[in-house]
Amino acid sequence: MTIIYTEALSKMYGNKQAVSDLSLEVQSGEIYGFIGPNGAGKSTTIRMLLQLAKPTSGRISLFGRDAGRPSAELRRRIGYLPSEIRLYERWTGMESLAFTARAYGLKLDTTDYRQQAAMLNLDLGKRIKSYSLGNRKKLGLIQSLLHSPELLILDEPTSGLDPLIQHKLIDLLKQQREAGMTLFFSTHVLSEVERLCDRVAMIRDGRLLRVESVAALVGGKRHVFRVRFADDQDRTDELGLHDFAAETIVKDGIHQFTIDGPPGPVLQRLGRYEILDLTVERPTLEESFMRDYKEGEK
Repeated sequence: MTIIYTEALSKMYGNKQAVSDLSLEVQSGEIYGFIGPNGAGKSTTIRMLLQLAKPTSGRISLFGRDAGRPSAELRRRIGYLPSEIRLYERWTGMESLAFTARAYGLKLDTTDYRQQAAMLNLDLGKRIKSYSLGNRKKLGLIQSLLHSPELLILDEPTSGLDPLIQHKLIDLLKQQREAGMTLFFSTHVLSEVERLCDRVAMIRDGRLLRVESVAALVGGKRHVFRVRFADDQDRTDELGLHDFAAETIVKDGIHQFTIDGPPGPVLQRLGRYEILDLTVERPTLEESFMRDYKEGEK
């Protein structure tokens, strides 16, 4: 089932084009990464998906239903963790969760909040004003999950958090996906996308650059070679590396180049020479992301 579908979605703020001609499709049970730098249009897209901002043009469908008009029924099926958490600081974490539960017509004890708080090491008895940024993010995530939404939308969920808290949040998100939840994950932290997401959409200046599986982005046929020969000669021409790679960088005796294809033919040529060190790696998501952005600037 398609959970999120947008067709030629655009949003103008005055004369500024925030989102332009954006078409996305997110399937049930998927963790979908939505990546781009600050100002790329990620938060504006999320506001439109949440029916908090009206598109200038285009169409949105949620759970197979038209979402052109605000719908309380659709919103109840969605959980949302904003990039900036604003909470009533005089309450304890428990009081804040109880208020959220009542808003959804739930009894707090029927939810999984205790297990989630324990997993995140969150003390719900303390007042929110004493919470660190990390603890506020933890509480916000638990609040967004109270009503067991079918779709969870997260806007920069780990920004400003230390690595330990980031790992705990991501572990909890993985559990939700295993239970059947669909996650739409907006971030500019590419390592999180690589660990968590199934597919990723790259956005730049409000326009979609590329949609690809994470496995294809970080894998595929591209390989990065770093070779140190027994001598310091530049063997680029001798090896015929221009047949495989667009550019070879030779620095401090190390040849570095990237090929789009199987590594076998290159390894055969390298085998003719005495090699002191050799590494063959797949590009990281960050390298793929930066390559697409540079191509988009041309």
